[in-house]
Amino acid sequence: MVIVLHFAGSVKEYADAVPFPGRFFPIPGRCPHPDCQALGSLIGWGIYLRWACLGDHEYRIQIQRLRCKACGRTHSLLPDFLHPFRHYVLALLQHVVSLYLLTGLSWERLLRQLPEAGPARSTVREWLDSFAYGAGELLLGMLTHSLLLLEPLAELPDTVPEHLARITNPIRRRRLMRAYRFWLLAERLYAQVKLRQPRLHFAEGQLFAFLLHWLQSQHLPPRLFWSPALPHTPTTPFEVQPPVFDKIKQGHLAGS
Repeated sequence: MVIVLHFAGSVKEYADAVPFPGRFFPIPGRCPHPDCQALGSLIGWGIYLRWACLGDHEYRIQIQRLRCKACGRTHSLLPDFLHPFRHYVLALLQHVVSLYLLTGLSWERLLRQLPEAGPARSTVREWLDSFAYGAGELLLGMLTHSLLLLEPLAELPDTVPEHLARITNPIRRRRLMRAYRFWLLAERLYAQVKLRQPRLHFAEGQLFAFLLHWLQSQHLPPRLFWSPALPHTPTTPFEVQPPVFDKIKQGHLAGS
């Protein structure tokens, strides 16, 4: 299980840290698995290596692994500049999605905005399809419900940009339209949570990082990108669980 933790520095600072950068993160006091939640049960359980790719540069970084003495499950401390199961940094993923979803750039113009050694066209398309499925199919209903708990009179977006309406594939068009609504509502959610936590701060390019923390605080997988082509991808939308309603109302964001 992934535990997303906030890292205020750069990817390079994390990669260059000596000794092991896991020292940046204190071991959480409670097992994060909803069926366990044991206090003081987590211990260090080694490290593993993974890539953090910026598009024009890549780093091989260390990820701290933990083990719960109570339930035996292992967990990873993931810095929030990364998304689970993605090699490219989260800021680049957000940048690409925004260029297509919000700005409406064509494929050719979008790719010209990326570093020359950056992701291939097929990779970018997979990102967009995975975000459209994750945000549009799995998370939109849950996020809408959660926002309305904080802002009952919120006006929900009912229009979509023309560039999305022109997409010919009806399934892809529907998912991207819903993902567009998800983005607008996510910005509103951040504003509402920040009202309740004035010290909370995520920069403009960190909306996705905020959402990973927020999903985690709702005891949901901290993932926005879910490939619909993989067999383990959920097929039914996520729902807010009753035990976390009070945390939503209070604007409590775990790990911030």
